[in-house]
Amino acid sequence: MLGLGVGPTFPTPAERDLPLPAGFDWNTSLHPVAPGQGPGGRTARLVPRALVSAAIWSGPAFHVDGATGNDANSGLGAGDGDFSAAKRTLHSAFVAGNATGAAYRVLVRAGQYSESAFTRNGQDEPAQPVAIIGWDGPVHYRTGPFALTWTSQGGTYSAATSSTNRVFRTDQTTEHGLYVELLRVADPVACAATSDSWCTAGSTVHVNIGKIPDPADIAVIRNFHGARFMTHTGDLYLENIHCEGGITGALHCDPVATRNIVGVNCSFRYSSPSNAGAPLDAVRIRRTNGLCAFLGSDASGGAKDGWNFHEDGVAGLHVLLEGCRGVANGWGVATSCNGFTTHNGVRAIVLDGDFGWSRNGTEVHCIQTTETWLAGSRVTARDIDGSSTAFKCSNSAKMWLQDTFADADGSAVNLAIEANGGSVFTRGHVSVSGGVEASGGGSVTPF
Repeated sequence: MLGLGVGPTFPTPAERDLPLPAGFDWNTSLHPVAPGQGPGGRTARLVPRALVSAAIWSGPAFHVDGATGNDANSGLGAGDGDFSAAKRTLHSAFVAGNATGAAYRVLVRAGQYSESAFTRNGQDEPAQPVAIIGWDGPVHYRTGPFALTWTSQGGTYSAATSSTNRVFRTDQTTEHGLYVELLRVADPVACAATSDSWCTAGSTVHVNIGKIPDPADIAVIRNFHGARFMTHTGDLYLENIHCEGGITGALHCDPVATRNIVGVNCSFRYSSPSNAGAPLDAVRIRRTNGLCAFLGSDASGGAKDGWNFHEDGVAGLHVLLEGCRGVANGWGVATSCNGFTTHNGVRAIVLDGDFGWSRNGTEVHCIQTTETWLAGSRVTARDIDGSSTAFKCSNSAKMWLQDTFADADGSAVNLAIEANGGSVFTRGHVSVSGGVEASGGGSVTPF
C-alpha cells in the first residue's frame, strides 16, 4: 500500500509560523491549516495524501501501462507497482475500479498517453473516491498524438489528423517554458507564405516551421476532453499527472459534490475548445463543497483562465495553492483572462504563487464575496487590451496581500492593485511597477 501521512506536520527550527490574517474567514474547523515559512518558502505544512479518504489507500490498486498493457487484463498485481497484468488505458482502469464499488487507486506507469486514453472522451469516469498517480515518474496525457509523420507539400508539411483548434512547436519553448504556439492561417497557400503557421485542409494539418518536422516536433491538440470529471463526486487525488489539451479544460471538475480534490506535482495546459468562440480555462473547478488543494502544480496556456474556481450556488469551496503557477493564459477571442480567479463565496489561500503574462484580463482577480489570502506570490501583468492589472478585488470581495510582488507595465493603464469595490489589505507588499487605484467604494489599507 502506498504510504499515508496523518495530520499537519510541525515546524522545524528553521521555520516560523505564518498565521492566517485576522478577519480572514477560512473554515479552520473543516480545513485546518498550519502555514509556515522557512528557507524553502511558504508551505501549508499539510500531508497531501491525508486530505482525501483513507479508503483510497487501503483499497485495490489498478495498474496502467500505455506501452505494454492490455485492457483485457485485470490491472491487479501482487502489490503496488506490479504491472504484470496492467491495463493499457486509464479509462479501462476506471471501469474495473468502479466495479468494486469501493475506493481505489490507479497507478499509471510513467510515459505518454494520448487521444481519448484518459476518460474515453468523457464516457468512463471514476464512480468512487480515487487516486490517479504517475508511477516512477510523470504521466503525460495529450488530447492528440505525440508523434506524426510529416510529408512535404512544397512550402508546407502535412500530416493526416483532424478536429483541432491549436497547434504548437514542441522543439521550441517560450521564456515561460511553454510550447511555442503556431499561428493559424486560412489555407496551405497562406501557410507556405507564413513562418511558424498552420492550417487545415479537410482531414489534413499543414505546418510551416522552416524545416520538415521530426515526428515529435509538433503538438496537435485535438478536440477531445481532457481530465474531465462531470459525474465523479468522490474524493479525487492526482499526482505526477500532466495534461495537455481538453475542450472544456485540461482539468474540469463540475458536478455538485461534497469532497476534496488534491493535485501534487501536476500540470494542466493548452486547453483547446471545440468552438473557438467559447474558450474555457486550463483548470476549472465548480460546485464543490470541500477543499481543493494543489501543490507544485501549473495551470498555463489555457484558452481562458489558468486557475478558475466557482461556487455557482454550492457554498463551501475552499482553495489552497502552494507553490503553483499560472502563466500565458488567454487565446483567440477570449476576454477577461486571469492567471488565478475566484468567484462567489470561495475562500482561498495562495502561498508562493507565480502568475503573469496573460492576455485581456487581470492576473489575480477575486470577485463577489470571495476572500483570498496571498502570501509570497509574484504577479507580472503585461496585457494587450490597454490596461495591465496585477491584483484586482471586485464587488465586496476581500484580499490580503502579504509579502507579495506586483509588476504591471506595458499598457496605457498599469495597476499593481485595483480595488473595484473590494477591500485589499497589504503587509510587506512591493509594487515593482504600476499604480494603486480604489473605486466604487473599494479600499487599499495596511493590516
